[in-house]
Amino acid sequence: MNPATNSAGRSRMRRVAAVPVALATLALTQSAAVADPATNDVQSVLDTLTPHHLTVAEGITRTTYSSDSSEIVVRVAVIDPDLGAISLDSTVGAGVGVKEPTTAMLATVGTTAKDAPYVGVNGGYSVSTKDEDDATGKSIPEERSFPMVTSVQEDVVQGAACLKGQNAVVLQHGRPHFTKITTTLGITSDRNTADTADDATRVVDAVNRYPGWIAFCPQEAGDKSLPYTTDANGDVQRLDQYGNVIKSGPYYQDSSEIVVFTSAYGQKTPEPRHTPFVAADDADGVEVAVDASGRVTAVKSPRGGMDVPPGGMVLQGIGDDAQTGGGAQWLRDHAMVGAKLTYTQRATDLGVVEDPTDDVDLPLDPAYPSIDVVNGTHDLMRHGRVVAEPADNVANDPRTAIGADGYGRTLLVSVTARDEGLRRGVPIYDLAKIMEDLGAVDALNLDGGGSTTFVVDGQVKNVLSDAGGVERPVYDAVYAGRGGHGLPAGGN
Repeated sequence: MNPATNSAGRSRMRRVAAVPVALATLALTQSAAVADPATNDVQSVLDTLTPHHLTVAEGITRTTYSSDSSEIVVRVAVIDPDLGAISLDSTVGAGVGVKEPTTAMLATVGTTAKDAPYVGVNGGYSVSTKDEDDATGKSIPEERSFPMVTSVQEDVVQGAACLKGQNAVVLQHGRPHFTKITTTLGITSDRNTADTADDATRVVDAVNRYPGWIAFCPQEAGDKSLPYTTDANGDVQRLDQYGNVIKSGPYYQDSSEIVVFTSAYGQKTPEPRHTPFVAADDADGVEVAVDASGRVTAVKSPRGGMDVPPGGMVLQGIGDDAQTGGGAQWLRDHAMVGAKLTYTQRATDLGVVEDPTDDVDLPLDPAYPSIDVVNGTHDLMRHGRVVAEPADNVANDPRTAIGADGYGRTLLVSVTARDEGLRRGVPIYDLAKIMEDLGAVDALNLDGGGSTTFVVDGQVKNVLSDAGGVERPVYDAVYAGRGGHGLPAGGN
């Protein structure tokens, strides 16, 4: 089966020209950039804080910026694989479908305690179906997790991208590459239809999420926004299938889908009527199990409750109209027991120029994995310039960010409250200015709020903002681990 330094040592009022960072296998380079001098004299949050430096390991320096007069603390890990045997990776812990605290995920890395990562932070955005009940108070019956948008783990797509692409960071060979990613997924059966000798092929709509329910952005052309109204203040209010106002979102729905669950899913596949938000999720649909060789071993309806075969996959389909590409009907027609299915995946780097000629597929090869992709929302910096907008300065939430400086070093950053019991951080634009002040050339905002977690040697170092100071379960984590062989910045 196919796959399913010490940055504070430089004056904070000066910027360094960026050196291209080579990613040999990707054949992608970060652009050389010089920060805009016009922005250099703007005071950032760091100018009001005092740095305290610690060396975590050879090649990793941790700096804590704080002040008795400030309610926030900025924590920074500078990772330089040129100076030590350091890897840069991400992990989903026990499984894609299982949310865990960042410390728990990092504890799964390696086989012994000696393999534990030096430093890590929470990763990208995801959806937990137990975060909220619907407006009627109906509780969602299970707790599951799926990536809100793009996710790649060890060269396998674990979460589909937005239709128009999603901001993300590609991790490979100890270096980050900041870009926008799209995904293209498909399934082919050797059981053709009566009127053609060709193998039957269909688009796969998503990976490791509920059929019919799409969070954050459309992933295929058929995904439709939930209905909405506008309140007296002009704010959009999204409605569920019963007409009740939904507290979260945005959400989309599609009544005809095929969704792949990979062997990394980590729990039984979801059953129908899991979410009250959309009617499309109510469909019984069809579910097929596929072994590691690509052979269908079981077919059932209604869907749900299957374990994903080791090295294999499970496909769930909804939609019974064959004329419109109904996912359930396609599986009935082409995925009977014994059929051979071939799953194809592509993750395309849209590059740094809005031009199709700049696009290139990531060289995904699950047999020799080297690539992880972690999603984010706001681009903070690109080519040495702040690209976040001042209009984004609306919420002082805890923040997590990842960046790369002009020397090819990786920056892992958290901004949280200084004292327990407070929920403090900075707005997005201020976060971008912090990254600029740290010497970043490119930077991306990761999941924040109660998810923000900064871990060193297995211990949480920041103040956690959720009630009771509890570490929030998240989808994935980014870490600097032991071993690895980073490519020298500017190498070929």
